Parts: sequence; C-alpha cells; structure tokens
Amino acid sequence: MNISDKAVQSRSLRRRGAAIMVVFTLVGLVLSVRLADLQLFRSDAYVEYGQQQRIRTIKLTADRGRILDRHGVELAISVPQMTVWADPSQVDDPAAAATALAPVLEMDEGRLFQLLSEPDQHAYLARTVSDDVATQVAALSLSGVFLLEESARFNPAGERLGQAVVGSVDVDHKGISGIEYQYDYLLGGVPGEMVLESSHDGRTIPTGARKIKPEDPGADLYLTIDRSLQFEAERALKRQIEEVDAASGTVIIMVPTTGEILAMASVGRDQEGNAVSLGENRAVTWSYEPGSVTKSVVFSGVIEEGLGAPHHVREVNHWLQLYDQEFTDHTEYGTVLYSMEEILGRSSNTGTVEWALVLGSTRLSAYLARFGLGSATGLGFKGESSGLVPQLLNWSGTDVGSFALGQGILASPLQVLMTYNTLANGGVRVPPTLVRSAIGADGQEVPLERGEPVRVVSESTAAQMTQMLVTVVREGTGRNAQVEGYSIAGKTGTGKKLLSSGSYEDSEGFSRYTATFAGFYPAEDPQLSMIVVIDEPVINYYASQAAAPLFADLAKYSLQRLRIAPPVDIVTVTPKLGPAPTPVPAPASESGPGLTPAATPQPTPEPTPEATPEPTPQPTPEPTPEATPEPTPEATPEPTPEATLDGSDQTVASQGSEAAAPVPDEALPPKDGQ
Repeated sequence: MNISDKAVQSRSLRRRGAAIMVVFTLVGLVLSVRLADLQLFRSDAYVEYGQQQRIRTIKLTADRGRILDRHGVELAISVPQMTVWADPSQVDDPAAAATALAPVLEMDEGRLFQLLSEPDQHAYLARTVSDDVATQVAALSLSGVFLLEESARFNPAGERLGQAVVGSVDVDHKGISGIEYQYDYLLGGVPGEMVLESSHDGRTIPTGARKIKPEDPGADLYLTIDRSLQFEAERALKRQIEEVDAASGTVIIMVPTTGEILAMASVGRDQEGNAVSLGENRAVTWSYEPGSVTKSVVFSGVIEEGLGAPHHVREVNHWLQLYDQEFTDHTEYGTVLYSMEEILGRSSNTGTVEWALVLGSTRLSAYLARFGLGSATGLGFKGESSGLVPQLLNWSGTDVGSFALGQGILASPLQVLMTYNTLANGGVRVPPTLVRSAIGADGQEVPLERGEPVRVVSESTAAQMTQMLVTVVREGTGRNAQVEGYSIAGKTGTGKKLLSSGSYEDSEGFSRYTATFAGFYPAEDPQLSMIVVIDEPVINYYASQAAAPLFADLAKYSLQRLRIAPPVDIVTVTPKLGPAPTPVPAPASESGPGLTPAATPQPTPEPTPEATPEPTPQPTPEPTPEATPEPTPEATPEPTPEATLDGSDQTVASQGSEAAAPVPDEALPPKDGQ
C-alpha cells in the first residue's frame, strides 16, 4: 500500500468516526430532551399515573346524625357494624373461600364465587353484618377477605313505630324516605376518604391503608313528634281499624299555634290482613274526597264576607234541584227553618248548598285556596300530595254545590286538618312542621327554613265558627267525639269513594266510604287539633261511629299526656238545635210542593249579593233552661247510636230536648256521576 492509499483510508476512517460521533451526539441530544421533558415538564403527570396504578381511594360514610322525638327519645340512630369485603387479587382459592363464607353470611355460594373472582380489587360481600357474623368471618382467616367498620341504622323505639314519618336509608346510608330523605343533607354529614396501596403485582398492602380525609358527622334532628302520643295513636288506630273492618286509617295530632305535628300515624293491612303501621305516610301522600268536613270552609266564607251569621235562618228542604243535579239530605222532612248553626250541626247538604250559592263560586274557589286546599302544605315531605281543586274556569254550574260538600275535590288528611288548625288559631294558617331543631356535631343549632303564617279569616269569623263547631259536637253529628269536662269543636264527614270505574258504586251496587272527624280542643283555648280518617270501613261506616269515638279516646289521652287542665268554670249551654223535624213523604215530583226557591235552577251558578240579600236575622226557637236544662254527662249518659235499616242513627236530636228524635249522622253525598 502506497502513501496515497493510506491517506485515503485515513480520511475515510476519520469521516466514518465523525459520522458516528454525530449519530451518538444526536441520540444523546434526543435522550436529553426526552429526559428533560419527563423530569421537568411532565413529571407530575407520570407520578399521578403511577399512583393510579398502585393507589385507590374508597369513600367512607360519615356518622349519620340521630333522629329524636321532642323530648330527646331516640327514634333512629347509627350503630357501628362490620362490613365484609374482599380483594379478589389476594384470594388464593375463590371456590374454597365461597364455600366457607356462604353459611356464615347466609349467601348463595355461586354469588360469592362470582364476587371473589372479579378482576376488581374491591368487592363488598356483606354490608353491616352483626358482631357474631363478623367474629365468624375473622375466625376463618381467609386470604383477601377483610372487615371494615361502617354504620347501620336502628330504631330503638321499635322498627315500625313512626316509620312512615322517620323513613329509612339505603345500604350506603343515604335517606330514601321520610325525614331521613327530606333532611339527608343535614343527617348525612360529609363523607371521608381512605387510601389503599397495592404492590407491583397488584396485591393490596394492608399496612399502606390510611385516611386522607376524615368524616364530618351529621347533625341530630329533634322532631316535633311525641313518642308516647305516636305510640298511642298507632295502637288505637289499629284497634279501630279492626273494629270497623276498615282497609286503612290515618291520625294526625298537631299544635295549632305552631304547626308542630305531635303524632302522625298511618295504619293499613299486611298480606295476612292484620292491621300494621305502614311505611307510607298516607297522612300526606294520599288524597281523597273529604266530604262534609269541608262545609266549615263554606260557612267561614259566608261569615267573613258578611253574607250571614250563625243565627241567621232560611228555609231548607230535604231535596234540592240545581240544574241537572239533585242534592238530598238523608231524612225526608219537607221544608223547615234552619239557622246556619243548625245546618252545620245537622250536616244538612241542601242547607249548605243554598248558603254556598249565596257565597258564589268565585268566592268559594278563593276560600278553598286560602284555606290551603289544592296546594302543598309546605311540609316538604317526599311524595306529598297537593290534592286537587279544579280551576274556577273549569267549574260547571253544579260544582259550587258539589265542592261545598267536599265532593269532586281531593285533599290529603293533613290539608283537611290545616283547615281546622286555621280556625283554632284565630283564622291564621301556620305551615306544619315535623322538625323542632337541628343540632350540629359541634353542638351549635343549625338554622332551618320556616314558612310564614297567613291570615285566612278574621279572628271574629274564627270565633263564630268555633262556637258552631262546638254545637256540632255537643248536639249534632259529632256527639261521640265529646270528652267529659272539655269543650270539643269539630265536624264529621262521611263520603263515598269514587272508584276507578268513575262511579261511586261497583258492579254489584255497593259503595265504599271514608269516615272523617276533624276538630280541636279545648274550644275555649285551643291547644291541640286532630283528624281521624278511616278508609273503607265496613261496619258502622258513618263518621260518627267510625271516626268520632277514636277522636274522643285520643283527645282524652293527649289531654292527660300533656297535662292540659279543663276550664275552671264548666258552663252549661242552652241547646241550640232544637227537636229534629218530623219526617214527611218525598215530594211527588221535581216541581211539587216543598221545594225552596233556591231549589229552582238558577240562570247563573253564582248569584250576587244584590240578587240574594242577606237573610233577616231570626232567632232559633230554643227551650228555656228551666224547662229543658242540659243534663251533664254524669247525670244523663249519651245513648249508644243504633243504625236503622235506612242507615240513619237513632240518637237524641239535642241534649236537653223534651223528646228523642232521629238525627242522621251525615247527609249522604250526591248520587253517582253528580
């Protein structure tokens, strides 16, 4: 090789070396850029990705607040319980583990095998098991199966007591009904978080578990419910449902001045037909045609508008034709003079319709709304019914009569009671409430939103209505609601139920009824109000027999329980209703004798005050106290009503009258389809 060849080879080697150096330099530069990108610019993302591969976060349920009655008696509490869970990646033999756990957890072995074989690293096997079960699971020492402390909900007062009000929670401690649902945001607190770490092969590291966010316990709720009253209301309601062979029933006891609900019972039948406390709060979720208890709305409106007074009288016939609809009273008595107080006391349908025509459809619609019918009460309970009162524009010419009698409209038991609460509270409607206060985990009271009171009628109107309702109980259809030593104000209501077929009678011609008694006491200073609704009673379906006696029993118990003393002076009141009219044969035809002028179809369903002047006040004939002194309950016990074949109740027409006369419990509602 000559010198020139060696020079060429040397230059080639230098070029090749330089090229290699360039390549290595470029590779080094790329790696440096990539390394800088990973370490300086994208390190957080890759750290987070790595953590996601080995760290999992599990939500921890916070300690749920207690639910207590107004006196601090616990109605619902959370108790620590163990939950059985598994990390399938650590279970050595899923089939063997499932076989061992099935009898302990009382679960299907196939289901357990499926859970233990899942690719997930966290599977709940059984939530909040008993201490005995937890001990047995721990004794098995199964790999990949662990215990976690959670909370379970219990009712120390009894699982069924007040359950329709208190409600329930799901397996994750979230409220799903009742107060548990309505105030879940307060009771539930703020959940915490726990971190679980896994090794490179995916196995959970038990020692790596730690809490990164502690739980914030929920607030305690003090209800307005009185546990003793709630217990007695449910117990007595079950007994009454059995006695009258009813399908279900509802009782509500309230404080008129504050709207606080002291007891709210819902009782129905189980699959075996036994009367049991329900999980559904039918006091607010169920609506029905209330019947004659809504007559108080009509007369409140008449008095408030200055169209009449309790002592004003007018001619009333037992039969009234309004356009194509007939309204009848139970007893055929022809034409008589009835005061407004007598009409309410005897629960006369035709008399009420005549006064409703004086009030007119526009004003009747307004007073139904002002008393809260057709609108939610403001309680805020899940599933609460608003009832149904048709818009005035949709009323027909006869609706003013039907709605005045509580037919063709729907109301919940709570809405009906709010009508009587308003009268008991001097004409002011106070929104109902089930919660007195909420106390946070720090011991501080949590503010709660409250509704505002609404003036419905004047104090004078409420006072006059109270006296009329006292007469209803003392001498009229509500006599079985009396409590010795106290004045009770209230009203009966016996209504036919509209069936799914759209008729009030089934294919065999039978009807179903609801029996209602609503009122307040003591009448001189109302401190409590109550409604009793018995749905579909078979025996003694009239409200005076099915609902009023239970009202009296619970009124007596509540007065004793709350230590409400009777009035200092027992006032003997002169009877106001007088003897019942003598029954007479029905009129020969619609145009026959005995019809009042108001019975003739009117050109307009809403006569103006000018067209229907205020009746001339005429005092109702009353026996003098000397001739017919009112006997005291001790001296003259009230005779037990006995149902006659025609359905009327053979009872004393008025305490202190000279002769017993038949007074119907309720004038029946209009015929089917009317």
